Amino acid sequence: MRSLTDSRRPLVVALLMTVVIISVLDKTIFAFAGPQIIDELKLTPAQFGFISSAFFFLYSISGVLVGFLANRMPSRWILSGMALVWMTAQLLAALSTSFFTLLASRVLLGAGCGPGTAVTQHACFKWYTSRERVLPAALIQVAIMLGAIAGAVALPKLIEQYGWRTGYVLLAGVGLVWLLLWQRYGREGQHDDTRDTQGDLLPTLPYKRLLLNRTFVCITLVAFCSYLPNALLYSWLPTYLQRGLGMTPMQSGYLVLATTLGVIFINLLVSSLAQRAMKRGASIRKAMVVPPLLACLVAAVTYILMGFTNTSLTVTLGFFLLGSILLNLLSAFGFSIVAHIAPARQRGSMLAIHIALLTTAGMLAPVLVGQAIGWQNGDLVSGFELAIGLFGIALLVFSLLGLALIDPERSRRALTASIPGAGSAAISPA
Repeated sequence: MRSLTDSRRPLVVALLMTVVIISVLDKTIFAFAGPQIIDELKLTPAQFGFISSAFFFLYSISGVLVGFLANRMPSRWILSGMALVWMTAQLLAALSTSFFTLLASRVLLGAGCGPGTAVTQHACFKWYTSRERVLPAALIQVAIMLGAIAGAVALPKLIEQYGWRTGYVLLAGVGLVWLLLWQRYGREGQHDDTRDTQGDLLPTLPYKRLLLNRTFVCITLVAFCSYLPNALLYSWLPTYLQRGLGMTPMQSGYLVLATTLGVIFINLLVSSLAQRAMKRGASIRKAMVVPPLLACLVAAVTYILMGFTNTSLTVTLGFFLLGSILLNLLSAFGFSIVAHIAPARQRGSMLAIHIALLTTAGMLAPVLVGQAIGWQNGDLVSGFELAIGLFGIALLVFSLLGLALIDPERSRRALTASIPGAGSAAISPA
C-alpha cells in the first residue's frame, strides 16, 4: 500500500499543479485584455478598477465556506465543482457586452477561484507528512508561476490576433479537458493524519483559540501585505507597463515572464534547502519562518525605493522585478506554517480562512491604485508607483513584527497543551 501511495503522488500533484495553472490563466486573461476591454466597453479607470476588485467580492467568502466543506468532503469532488464554475464564468465573460455582464462574470469567477489555493494545498497535504510538505506546497505555488508564464507568453499574442473573447472561450475548453482527466485519475491522499494510532479521531480546538494564536495572526498579516502588489498582476500591472511606460503587450509579457522565472527558481531552491534542513534537525522557525520573512523585508525596501525615489526606467523596473521575486517566496511557507499548527481535522478550514483573509488585499489593491492615480491628477505612472511605495511600507512593518512573533513550534505546543489529555501529536502527526 505504501509503494502504491508513493507512486501515485506525482500524478496527483501534477494534476493539482495543472488546475492551478488553468486558474491563473482564467484570472490573467482579464489583465492582458485590459486595454481592449476598456476600449470596447468604454470603461473609465474607476470602472475598470471596480471590475478588477469585483473578482474578490465573493472570493474570501466562498473560500472560507468551501474550506469548512473540505474538512468533511473529498477534495476530488470539490475541485470538480470549482472547475465547472470557472468554465461558466469564462463563457459569460466571452459573451459580455456591458459593464454589468463583465462584472457578473468576474464575481462568479472569484467565487469559483476563492477556495482554489486552500483546496489544492489541502488535497496535496493529504499525501505527505508534516515535515515533507514544504516542497510539495512550493510546487503548487510554482504552478501559479507557470500559469503566469503561460499567460505572459501566449495570451498577449492570442488576444492581439484573435481578440479577448476568443481567449475566454479557449480557456473554458481547457478547463473541460482537465475536468475529464481529473475524474479519471484524481484520488484522495492516503496519509490520514486525522486519527491516532488506535484509529480514534484526533481532537479539534475552538476556532477562536486557533485564529487568535500569534503565529496565525502574524503570518496572515504579512501575507496580506505581500498580496497587495501581487494582486496588481491581474489588474493594473499590464496597463501600467503598456499605457504608462509605453511597452508593447509582448514586452510587458516578457517582464512578467522574467519575474515568474525568478519566483520559480527561488521557491524551488529555498523550499528544497528548508526541507533538507528540517530533515537534519533544524527548527521549524529557522527553516520555515526566517528565510521568507527576510525576503519580504528586502522586497519591502525595493518597493519603497520604487515609490518614493526618482530613478531611471531601468532602475525602477529592476526594483519592481527584485521585490516581486522575493515577495513570492512567502506563500508556500505560510501555508505549511498554518498546516503545522492546525489540528488535522481543521486544516482545510484554517488554510481557507488564512487565504481568505490575505486575499482581501486583492479587493483593496486595485481600488487603492485607482485612488492613487487620482491623487496624482490622473498620472498613471506616478499613481501606480506611489501605491507600490505605500504597500512597501506596510510590508516592512509587518515583516518585522512577524520575525519577532511567529514561532510555529511554540504555538503548536501551546495549542496541544490546551487540549485535555492530548499527547504531543494531538494537533497533527508528523
